[in-house]
Amino acid sequence: MSSTVSAYLIGFIVLVVCVLLAVVSAKSISYEAGVNPKDRQKRKTWFWVFAILCPIAVLAVAYFAVYTDIRVPSRQDAYLVAMGISAAVAFVLYIICGLALSKMFPNGKLASWF
Repeated sequence: MSSTVSAYLIGFIVLVVCVLLAVVSAKSISYEAGVNPKDRQKRKTWFWVFAILCPIAVLAVAYFAVYTDIRVPSRQDAYLVAMGISAAVAFVLYIICGLALSKMFPNGKLASWF
């Protein structure tokens, strides 16, 4: 049980890092003027890139940091399930956080995520 908690903790930490990276990338893309500005699409694209990378990063970090050191097969199975749940929850929470942030700042750069 205690080893599976680390999978959820890794998921939460990676989630926070991915949201922060998405915010920083959105803020760093400057506004474009003209008839056909592409800045909104760039922000949206980077948001979804980080959405895809979030569960992949959760699985990779949990696998290489913890899973490879577990020697008991039953604990490996439990941790594998926890890794999958953590990655899925991190993905869903990333989308929810992104939606909440885009609605909280309707006139800013984060509004273009959705």
